[in-house]
Amino acid sequence: MTTLVTQAQTYVYDGQGNLIAGSHIKSKPGSSLTLKDSLTGNTFLLDSNHINIYAFNSKGDTLWKADPYKDSKIEEYRVSRPVIGNFEFITSHWCYTGKKKTIWINYNNTQAGYVDLDSGKFHFCGQD
Repeated sequence: MTTLVTQAQTYVYDGQGNLIAGSHIKSKPGSSLTLKDSLTGNTFLLDSNHINIYAFNSKGDTLWKADPYKDSKIEEYRVSRPVIGNFEFITSHWCYTGKKKTIWINYNNTQAGYVDLDSGKFHFCGQD
């Protein structure tokens, strides 16, 4: 196992060079995560595999489902199938200058971007 520490992040690689852990990963797959928008009552669910995001209205109806990595056709980087390691609401970020709340996601391969709450569309912001 190799550990690389940069100014802001720590990355841990297995013996084959696959990224397996690091300080950028806040939540590992195995359990689902939810975010609830207090303004709309909508709930956003990250599945237990940390691949798909679902949006539900306050009645429990599905608004959309997204696999941000697959849907946006991001190029492979460090791992063949990254999973979401960070899933949180933001209202501002270096990459997002809009005025609405959105969901910021980081993948375990350090690719990142934000998801529009209304459509589920992923906006890729880059990779480390």
